[in-house]
Amino acid sequence: MLRAASKDNWYLEILLGLFCGLRKGEIYGLKFSDFDVEHRTVTINRQIVANPIIKEGSKIEENTLIERDPKTPNSFRVLRVPEVIITELEKRRYLVSIYKEKMQDDFIDNDYISCQSNGRVHSLSAMNNALRRICTKNGLPVISVHGLRHMFATILIEQSVPLAKISGLLGHSSVNTTFEYYCDVMDEKEKIIAFMNDTFVPEDKGRRA
Repeated sequence: MLRAASKDNWYLEILLGLFCGLRKGEIYGLKFSDFDVEHRTVTINRQIVANPIIKEGSKIEENTLIERDPKTPNSFRVLRVPEVIITELEKRRYLVSIYKEKMQDDFIDNDYISCQSNGRVHSLSAMNNALRRICTKNGLPVISVHGLRHMFATILIEQSVPLAKISGLLGHSSVNTTFEYYCDVMDEKEKIIAFMNDTFVPEDKGRRA
C-alpha cells in the first residue's frame, strides 16, 4: 500500500495516519509551523471538524469546516516523526508554494500542510475517498483513515510497547479508553500478526516494501 501511496498526492497524510496514529481531523489541522524539522517532531494542538449550521425544521443549511481544540485534553501532544515524513513535508511545502504563486491573492494562506490548490482545507470525506481509490486501483484491502490509526496502535501492541505509552501517542482521554479499544487486539495478537502477514505482503515478495 505504501508503495502505491508514494505515487499519490495523499502520501504525506497517509504516512501521518500510519506512522503517527493521527485522527483525520488532526491531520487536516496540521500546519507547517507545527513541525520542528530539526528535532523531527510535530505538535498536535488543533483539529478540523464539521460545523453544521441548522436552520428551521432541523435542516442543515450549511456545513462548514472550522478549527477546534483536539478531541480530548490528552490529545494535545508532541510526537516524534520518522525521516520520511520530514522529507515528504518539504515536498509538500514546495507544492504549496507553487499553489501560492499560481493563485496569488486568491490563495487562502492558513499554513495548512493538507489543502486544496486554493489553500482551503479538503472535504472531510476526501482522504477516505483517496485511500479507497488507491487500494481499489492496486487490488488491496480498502482501509480508512481510522484504519491507519488502528494499524499504528496494533503494530505498537505487537512490539510490546506499554499500553500507557500507546495511549499517550494516540491522545486518548485515559489508558482505560485505550484498553477498551484494544483489549481484543492484545488477547489475539498472534492472529493479528498472521492476518497482517497474509493480507498486506506485496505480491512481488522479492522486492522490499
